[in-house]
Amino acid sequence: MLLLCGLLVAAGFFLAAQFFWEARTILADLPRIRVGPEVLATGGDPGDPVNVLLVGVDSSEGLDPDDPVRDGRNVEDEARGVVRPDTILIIRLDPATGNAAVLSLPRDLIVEAPGGGTTKINATQAVGGMEALISTIDSNLDIPINHFVIADFAGFAEIVEIVGGVPINFPYATRDLGSGLRVDAGCWSLNGGESLGYVRARKIEEFIDGEWVRLRAVSPDLARIERQQEFLVLALEQVLAVGRSDLSRIGDFIHAGTQAVQLDEELTPGDMLDLASAFADYDTEALAVSTLPVAAEFTEEGRYVGEALVTEEAGDLLTIFQGNADGVRPEQVSLEVVSASDSHAEQLEERGFVTIRSDEEAAGQTTIQFDPDSRNEALLVARYLEGVPKLAPAVGSELRLTVGADFAGVRQFPRPVGDIAPGLDQSIRLLAGGTTTTVVTSDTSETFSTNVGNDDEPDLASTSVPDSADVPIGPATSVEPSPTLVVRGRPPEDASCTPTGS
Repeated sequence: MLLLCGLLVAAGFFLAAQFFWEARTILADLPRIRVGPEVLATGGDPGDPVNVLLVGVDSSEGLDPDDPVRDGRNVEDEARGVVRPDTILIIRLDPATGNAAVLSLPRDLIVEAPGGGTTKINATQAVGGMEALISTIDSNLDIPINHFVIADFAGFAEIVEIVGGVPINFPYATRDLGSGLRVDAGCWSLNGGESLGYVRARKIEEFIDGEWVRLRAVSPDLARIERQQEFLVLALEQVLAVGRSDLSRIGDFIHAGTQAVQLDEELTPGDMLDLASAFADYDTEALAVSTLPVAAEFTEEGRYVGEALVTEEAGDLLTIFQGNADGVRPEQVSLEVVSASDSHAEQLEERGFVTIRSDEEAAGQTTIQFDPDSRNEALLVARYLEGVPKLAPAVGSELRLTVGADFAGVRQFPRPVGDIAPGLDQSIRLLAGGTTTTVVTSDTSETFSTNVGNDDEPDLASTSVPDSADVPIGPATSVEPSPTLVVRGRPPEDASCTPTGS
């Protein structure tokens, strides 16, 4: 997963030609997995949106022998490749618009298995490999998969080490006996092993008022997904920040990835570097991260059997990854280009825009005139320009780009939405003579439940955690978990995060 984050940074350093060719050579040697010819969705044009399946496998190979993740595992089976997905993500990347979205699939999602019958989605890979997992996603969710990347625990930890840790805020001393997580209260920069324990934790406890309090969830797997999603964004920010400031780290990212990932045979070094170039300036705040809506299923006897898709809530979300809601793309935008040079319209046409040329000299500022109803089209045009143009909304206006003396050219890929959208929307509000307010709400799938210890000190060995804690709360449970107002994950703006060993 984080290998792709590292590759996104690489595009910013193509000025180092020797590195560019080194990257191609290294990426060409990445281990590959062959699947059947009809499994992956292929045949699209360069620059088309792609769905990349990112799988974190439940394998402990490469970890230290005393790592708690290895406890109770059949390492012989793992060495033979018998593993189950621990994390399943689909990331949709659209190079032409710079849009990215991530969809988490609960590993207990109940699906129709290839060949018939029902099972949990993470069991399909263990039985039939990546081919079965991809086919299951396609047949059950109608989501085509173009490429896939498989990463293991050791690779995840090494990428975190390369970026110098990922900052996480802990309001209380926190532990998880199963994953090995243990930190004091405060804002800490987690190293690779600690980060691995954090994202894998299912039985988190916090030391509150002298007692260990279980952080119980209606669905532990969904709570863990939420935690992983927040961590993904924080880690991505670290990768981008480090990569942009230190060229030498880019090679480290790629070298680490070669030891930790496997790819499909269709994902070429050129494809990866093109995606890296398209998302080199990506704004992580724009990343759309979602979880497939599910509900826990139980037998009449109350035994947990998995998570069932909530179809009525999943429709709009699935359309994004099915390719039915990609939004405005260059080939859908027609605009008049007012310029004394045909080259300006030609540059936009090379990016896919449909242009109408008007031969006219313009000495003033480069301006985009547009009707407010064409807001999204105007935004995309502005994102493709070097420099920020003047934005001139006018009711009834056709979409028009007037090339001024300050015109600096057309970008190969669009700049982040946040560079343009605030100014564009402000111009529309001024035209309308009003203002708008956005209200953001949030929730968490993790909630407090009963105490599981009565320690005076935060002692890891003091409490044992029953296996039943990893099962969703069933309909017969009499104790309803209460919501928590504790914010975990992203550190406060004024927080100072240090390594846990300092």
